Amino acid sequence: MDKVTIELETGTWHGHSSESVWAISLGDGLFRVENSPFFARGISYGDIVHAEQKEGANVFVRIVISSGRSTYRIIIGENATDAQIERFWRPLEAEGCTYESGEFGYTMYSVDVPKDTNVQRVFSLLNEGLLHKVWDFEEGHYGHAEQSP
Repeated sequence: MDKVTIELETGTWHGHSSESVWAISLGDGLFRVENSPFFARGISYGDIVHAEQKEGANVFVRIVISSGRSTYRIIIGENATDAQIERFWRPLEAEGCTYESGEFGYTMYSVDVPKDTNVQRVFSLLNEGLLHKVWDFEEGHYGHAEQSP
């Protein structure tokens, strides 16, 4: 596996200037993204991207083919219990969602929503967790809109 570095917007809430995602080289500067990003917007697991070599790194240029997947980020609430997190995560898992977790001074999940999943249902379930103060969330990439009918 290779890494592809994505340069991020400055002045964002998270304060990171770049993020690296795992990717498989497909040749000719093309890579398939193999994990959901935590901070980059507009990119999801499975997307085929073009990257250029800069100072020994594969640097993201653009998405070539969208995977049709979406990415959401969950930041766990300070007072949320493991039982609450599990209770609100289970329905998302039943919809086919998976996540990677990271510690950044706060616990964050990068949630992958497969292309065949009802993304409106997922959004509703994420909102339930928000309303019950289990987590806050944001949309990182709405790839379902890019699917062919």
